[in-house]
Amino acid sequence: MAAEKPLIVILGLGEMGLIHARNLSKERRVLLGLASKRKEVLDKTAAELAADRTYSSFDAVFQDSQVKGVVIATPPPSHPHVIKQAAEAGKHIFSEKPLGYDSASIRDALDAVEKSSVRFTVGFNRRWDPDYIAARRAVEAATLGDPVVLKCTSGDPEYPEKYHRGAAKHAMLKDLAVHDIDLARWLTRSEVKRVYAICDAISYPSLKENQDADVTVAILEMACGAKVILHLSRAFHFGYDVTTELFCKKGAMQIGQLHDNAVVTVKDRTSALKVVWDFGERFRVSFTREMEGFAALVLAETAEDAAALVAGDSSYASGEDGLAATVVAEALVKSYLSGMPEVVAERGTE
Repeated sequence: MAAEKPLIVILGLGEMGLIHARNLSKERRVLLGLASKRKEVLDKTAAELAADRTYSSFDAVFQDSQVKGVVIATPPPSHPHVIKQAAEAGKHIFSEKPLGYDSASIRDALDAVEKSSVRFTVGFNRRWDPDYIAARRAVEAATLGDPVVLKCTSGDPEYPEKYHRGAAKHAMLKDLAVHDIDLARWLTRSEVKRVYAICDAISYPSLKENQDADVTVAILEMACGAKVILHLSRAFHFGYDVTTELFCKKGAMQIGQLHDNAVVTVKDRTSALKVVWDFGERFRVSFTREMEGFAALVLAETAEDAAALVAGDSSYASGEDGLAATVVAEALVKSYLSGMPEVVAERGTE
């Protein structure tokens, strides 16, 4: 008799929850569950994806013994609490980034994960992108020598008003920047020692009222000696831009691209490439792969099998990786407020 497929439930059906739900619905090795308090969205998505089970509350998910894993796609401030609940209920966990907005609550959540022995990974999706994987492998193989300078550009074409409301203070550094912080640690295979950040709200001046920004330039000093330059924006206007340059001792790499295909349109003495507009379009492959990766983690027959899977693929980000990104983000906030470089705190301290 064939083994019963494990049930994985998406917690939250906002923008990221819908992306993960659609990708997980294509994964035939698992059953799809959906959980949301918004009945209309829940019913519509369940019908669209032929979900195997639906829940109107997270408590019902945690109490269901048939549920083997959860994908946490709730608002970031809720992540530590939901992670802790899921761990205490014995559910394997995929959590969207960031793991939270303060390192203390993240540490508390990760303590619960460690005590429960559930399998846990964080959604730093660039680790699952083919271009970034190729760059990581080149660094591992020392093809171009040791990293010297990493330049990361990350930004959206716009920042809709709906995201302004209820946003946390310093959300640009605590939410957007963690992608590139993790990328810096992952590509250089080193820790961040010291940071310096300059932030402003130029396109959306009202963000200043909440000590937030729409443009950031930051420098990270890595323990290996490499220097990282971050350029973050919420107002590129031309499209979605996540591109990276890695300069090493023996050469350089350009990672990622602005356009979604190689079709060049020529008209009136002008040539043009269509620019990707949003993150879902740019990272559709990596989003698919990270759900495949989480399904594989849940499907692993033993804890040893799961550990071997993670050890053999650096695309899996650990809870420690998620905590590290937030600790660095907290240092960036301190630098922005002080106007001075700040040393990154040890992760074992408050």
